Parts: sequence; C-alpha cells; structure tokens
Amino acid sequence: MLKRTVFTTLLCFPFVVFAADVDKTINQSNKVKGVSLGMGVVGRTGMYVGEKTEVIPVPVIAYESDRFFVRGLYAGAHLYQNQVVKFSAIANASMMILDVDKLSTKKMAEKNLNKSQLEDRDLSVDLGFEGLIHSPYGQLSLQAVNDVGGASKGAELRLKYEYFWSLTPELTIIPNVGVNWLSDKRANYYYGVLDSEVARGVTSYKPNQLFVPQVSLGAIYNITKNISLSGAVKQEFLPNKAQNGPLINEKTTTIFYTGLTYNF
Repeated sequence: MLKRTVFTTLLCFPFVVFAADVDKTINQSNKVKGVSLGMGVVGRTGMYVGEKTEVIPVPVIAYESDRFFVRGLYAGAHLYQNQVVKFSAIANASMMILDVDKLSTKKMAEKNLNKSQLEDRDLSVDLGFEGLIHSPYGQLSLQAVNDVGGASKGAELRLKYEYFWSLTPELTIIPNVGVNWLSDKRANYYYGVLDSEVARGVTSYKPNQLFVPQVSLGAIYNITKNISLSGAVKQEFLPNKAQNGPLINEKTTTIFYTGLTYNF
C-alpha cells in the first residue's frame, strides 16, 4: 500500500516543486493522514544560457486531512470526491524561475549576451482547479491554473496519466506521462524575451503558446510503518518554438529528487 508524502516549505528553492508534484502523486493513492517530516535532495539541470545544474538539500513537510492538504508548495481543498472521481481547488507555486546572477558570464558571452541585459523570471503563484479520475488502469488528472502572483499573469493546463505498480508490499513504482499547455503570456515570459530586454539589445522573440511533453518515473519504499524513502526523475522535452529562444540553451530539462520522511 502506498504511503507518505514529502514536500518542502522553502519558497526560495524552486526545484522542490517537482518533489511536491511527485509526492502528491504518491499520496493521492492512499488515505494516510497527519503530518510528514523529513529531509530530501533536489536537483535540476539548467535550461537557460549559462545556467548550471544545481543540487540542494531541503527540509520537507506535508499535512493531509480528509478535506484539506498542504504539500510543500502545493495546497488545496477537496470540493468533491468518491472512489473514482476527485475535484479540488488548488494553489501552487510554479518551479519555473531564472536567477540572472547565477548565470555563467562566459557562456552568456558566447551567445553575445550579458547579465545587465537580462531580467529575472519569478515564480508564478497559481490558483485553479484539478480534476482526477482513478481506475485500475491508472490515474488521469487535469489541472487548470492561472498565475495570480503577477509574474507572467498567464494560464497553464497540465494533463497527466500515471500508473501505480506495486512490485512488493514495500516498493511501488509510478511511471508518468503528460503534457503542459502554456498560454501566450506564460510562454513568452519564461521562454521568450521581455520588452525591457529587447530595449537593452537582446533579439526580440515570443514563442507564444506552447505544449511541453514530459515523462517521469517515481518510486517509494516503505522502510517501516512510519519511515519511507521516495525518489523520482522527470524529463521535460522543449518544443522547437521554445528551443529557438535566444535565452534557451537546451532541448530538455531533467529534475530529480530523493527524500526520507517520517509520518506521525
């Protein structure tokens, strides 16, 4: 039986949203309630020009009840649920971010860019809804959110299918495939060039709406009744319209996570 959730509370670490997304998936298949605490490690390969792979340790925490949940940077309330269907109001912080100060000056120079030309891309604070259908053949979910935090002010749809494969009573593997749709505002903010950057000499580019496919593989191992080890790796495949942006330097991004938690 699947157990445990592990999610960070550190808003300054954008990478941990992936951990929240992975362990949200794990938690949705069971009825474990209460608080989970632990430690984890999260890493993400760079997508922007001069962006490096970062690996950071993070504290993780989650709270789960029949009606409400807080899972790191993902929270919400179940508005309706039965054994097959669940409909929830949700809030989350998106993991998309750019910290210009962390970019490699040398790599940027190869693209005729410098830090003074660019602006940071902030986390979006999203509000919206999630619908979920659970069956013996897997779980299908659709999220519809909009940035209300003032970063991109854009919308996003997230469609995902996952299957829970119990290899042993202690070990469960969760393969996952999905696609995210980004509105013009959201895609142009994170993958394009801002008007203020164009004014500083960066080539103008707006990809407009994007579809970003992704695959991931998660796993959870119940060491004891209360202690669990979980991990996952996710690969996002950037479409050509995203890759063609002057600030984008990769075709894919990889995010990985592992954590150890205790459920009280």
